[in-house]
Amino acid sequence: MLTFLIAAHNDPRHLSRLIGSLPGGSRFVVHIDGKTDITPFEQLLGGRSDVCFIQERVKVMWGSICHVDCQMRMIRKALELHAPQEGDYFVMLSGLDYPLWSNSRISKFFADAQGREIIVTQCMEHQGSQADIYRQHRPLNYKPWKYGSMKSKFRVALRKMLWALGFRKPLRFRADGSEYVLYKGSMNWAITPDLAQLALKYWDEKPEYVRYFHDGHGPDETFIQTITAHSEFASRAIIVDGPFRGMESVTPLHYVDYAHGTKVFTAADFQTLIDSGKMFCRKVTTAESSTLLDMIDRHRQAEEQACL
Repeated sequence: MLTFLIAAHNDPRHLSRLIGSLPGGSRFVVHIDGKTDITPFEQLLGGRSDVCFIQERVKVMWGSICHVDCQMRMIRKALELHAPQEGDYFVMLSGLDYPLWSNSRISKFFADAQGREIIVTQCMEHQGSQADIYRQHRPLNYKPWKYGSMKSKFRVALRKMLWALGFRKPLRFRADGSEYVLYKGSMNWAITPDLAQLALKYWDEKPEYVRYFHDGHGPDETFIQTITAHSEFASRAIIVDGPFRGMESVTPLHYVDYAHGTKVFTAADFQTLIDSGKMFCRKVTTAESSTLLDMIDRHRQAEEQACL
């Protein structure tokens, strides 16, 4: 079974369309940002037995440990609902994603994966300036302070002051009796329940490990990736060697236009998305992408027919 873990913060209509587009027989565990009114999402999807909303929600702040907290809450619920079967995967999505492949192709991909971990992880040690952002201490970045407010400006000033004074987070660190090197990947992955269980164990039982990421940048891109690289699952994951060449090189399933600040795709981007060969795209919205989504649906239907 595929269990889709979906972190959403807006556009309930698109979330409903996304869930409706994915393979039948899947399960959906959904976290709605704690800063967002959950009512419209529940009104659209609350009647579906295959959708489970996380009730104790996190106020998610970009680039903070809140993202990992959100992921762990979804993993915990998915494991509670999970009856182990061969070929199961937990697939991490955002609420502004959309599939580019037909459901038959998606299902076949995971059936053929045979327990491989579809997560990319790359060592950030010896990456020069590419790793500088991960060497910053970012205190208070988990606080739900409005961007541009005095509190937010204070947080930014504190980060810059610590950097100017020479304080650096080590990329190699010890925690709970073990040594780790920081690894990085994408916040999106598809992992087996076994790896998900290990990640949750770290969250619950390794406080020093969690503390290292608490004031780090983008732990949703490093927390599970570092666990994977230092575990038995490394041989089943995608390890990238050499210089870090940008987020595109560590994002296995999604097409994201990182060059333009994760732009919102429109109909003009249709062929680029299809030619990417990726399973999903981000980001799309009801307001700006409806024509594109209709085009993608027709493409997926045609691909589905070709598989019959």
